[in-house]
Amino acid sequence: MGDPAKKILDEATTTVPSQGADASDLMAKIGKTHTEELVISLCGFIGTDIHGVAEKIEKILSVEFNYEIEVIKLSDFIKKHSTKNFDGLSKFDYKKTLIDEGNKLRQENENTILAALAIQKINFDRITEKTEKELTSYQTRRKCYIIDSIKNEDELALFREVYREIHYSIGVFSSIEAREKNLRDSSMTDEEIGNLMNRDSGEDIVNGQKVRDTFILSDFFLRLDGPVNSGVEEKLKRFINLIFGSEVITPTHEETAMYHAASAANNSACLSRQVGAALTDEHGELLSIGWNDVPKFGGGLYNSSNAGSGSRTDNRCYNLGSKGCWNDNEKDLISQELTRLLINSRIIQEGDRDRALHLIRNSKIKSLVEFSRAIHAEMMAIITGSQTAGKRVVNGSLFITTYPCHNCARHIILAGIKKVYYIEPYRKSLTIKLHDDAITENEIAVDKVVILMYDGVSPNRYFDLFKMAPNSRKTQKGELLKHNIKKVRPKSTSSLESIPVIEALASQSVKGFPID
Repeated sequence: MGDPAKKILDEATTTVPSQGADASDLMAKIGKTHTEELVISLCGFIGTDIHGVAEKIEKILSVEFNYEIEVIKLSDFIKKHSTKNFDGLSKFDYKKTLIDEGNKLRQENENTILAALAIQKINFDRITEKTEKELTSYQTRRKCYIIDSIKNEDELALFREVYREIHYSIGVFSSIEAREKNLRDSSMTDEEIGNLMNRDSGEDIVNGQKVRDTFILSDFFLRLDGPVNSGVEEKLKRFINLIFGSEVITPTHEETAMYHAASAANNSACLSRQVGAALTDEHGELLSIGWNDVPKFGGGLYNSSNAGSGSRTDNRCYNLGSKGCWNDNEKDLISQELTRLLINSRIIQEGDRDRALHLIRNSKIKSLVEFSRAIHAEMMAIITGSQTAGKRVVNGSLFITTYPCHNCARHIILAGIKKVYYIEPYRKSLTIKLHDDAITENEIAVDKVVILMYDGVSPNRYFDLFKMAPNSRKTQKGELLKHNIKKVRPKSTSSLESIPVIEALASQSVKGFPID
């Protein structure tokens, strides 16, 4: 079809309004270039019923919102551009080959290759429709593309860069037990299941699958530990109504608490990571927040108000010159000491020092966290909550941006907290291993602290999804405004004067790949 970028760029025109043009007329003119299109990408760990979620989204948008739906499976691009024959493979070999060939495709091109191929297809469909209908400009469409599914954060980044306001990502989560059962039901062995789950979560290669790192960037989190039923459909319908602003919807206690936790994380000056926490009582009322940082004498943590001109009262690690991260420094000292002992005991030779030091540094020593000067976010929330709210902490819930470490787990148990919600997994944590008598990830347990993946609107989208659009809730008479959901437009839209151009630019990276 030629160079799509050049074709679109040649067609693009800029209309300059005449001097003195009425602002409302100008806004209306620009508004007419905006499209009702949506792009929804799904992300989930292997064994999760993502296809079932895609079907529910398709049903809601097509039946209730009058949208045309097209599901784009990124795995189809892998099979199309692979030399491998996928016919007749076992379920394990089929999925393993998909992972291998997907990695190969990224390695030979770019990590964004699968997303670029999907964008190329959308762009081609848009150009084809315009040509066949002999349109002079691109027209708005009530159409949603569902991307099933993304496995690498670079893929997500490209979709967001191209589609911005009209793109939404949904992270679908099922427990390890549920995913293992789903894979076992497809006749896989436990060894095969373990192999696939480890690779899918996060491979230690640049071009590999990075589901764990991609999942946490989602706009909406959907916990799925059973079949994709009516309860799941209601959650998806709520999220879609938020996209359109078609109903008055306010945050749940859980969404507000996780937003507070994510906001608190921004206070941290830790050199390693920012973590936030929010503690609520059993009724969902906020008791305290916390973040990881260095405690100061007299109580509390150091913060920017402690750093006056020429002052040395802010003694956080970044302010202590070249000392850097104390936890990393101590781990390095231990690694060097162990290496020295091995050499002095003649277990290894001096010539093996560098190799031995590298191996020791990357052993479980790498997971040690107890040498940090910072208090953890969970601990700050629990301590300050107990100081101000006393017994209201008991039976409360703790919301953390990252899965709790095993050091904090014992204090969570001691405090009488009943539920813990998190977004980002933490592979170093030994919480369940050390405290399986008191902590579980089983959602229905009543005799243990329950740790659950957070379910709801991401803190990153809290403001734009819950913020009321002007004049969107009542009529001029003050009556509740009832939207015709078959015609209502999304709250956020984007101009067709820009989308096709950017699609075409993204498509240039795959112009050597056939579309049909």
